[in-house]
Amino acid sequence: MQTSLRLSALSSLLLLTSSVMAADVAQITLENGAQVRLKDDFTWEYVITETKAAPNALAATAVSTSSNVASVPSVSLATQTVAEPVTTLTATAIAQPELLGSTGKDGIKVSFTGGQWKGDKLGLSFDLASTSNEHVTLVEVEASFFADNGTLLKTEKLEVWEAIFRMPETYLRKGEQRKSSVIWVEGIDKAQWQKQLINLKITEINSR
Repeated sequence: MQTSLRLSALSSLLLLTSSVMAADVAQITLENGAQVRLKDDFTWEYVITETKAAPNALAATAVSTSSNVASVPSVSLATQTVAEPVTTLTATAIAQPELLGSTGKDGIKVSFTGGQWKGDKLGLSFDLASTSNEHVTLVEVEASFFADNGTLLKTEKLEVWEAIFRMPETYLRKGEQRKSSVIWVEGIDKAQWQKQLINLKITEINSR
């Protein structure tokens, strides 16, 4: 009896773990060249980034001896510095930016619609759509900004939807499509962001 109970508990734990932590099961290439990663929870996502090792840098450091003997020469030593890996977009993602600017989770879809500049500040606009049965009050995304050459510039969390307390008409409901307010961010170099390469991932959804 105890063995049966233990097996049942273990089975429940495994089911819970698999539902929380979706693992990769396969990676396939579509006809348009885009790569897709399949998950064991029957979801999928585009493979849009890759990590490249930066070339090692050699820095020559001159070391002078403190000996009083004039004939002893100075010695130069070369120290090797290993640079951090660099995250970049894949060539397919750069060529097809439409793979980046949209994300979905639990019936909520968020799509980037455009950017505007006010001095050094970048204003972002988003469309939201819901097929969820919940009344959504908050949607937060992680936005990764990439330079025109594919190099990661910055990652920042943005609240693309936030309802007003005790105002049900501001909730995002099933079947609705809403536009976000303009969300302003700083720290993006306008000269490097002409292609408006931005990748989105929903990190939090609150509902009532």
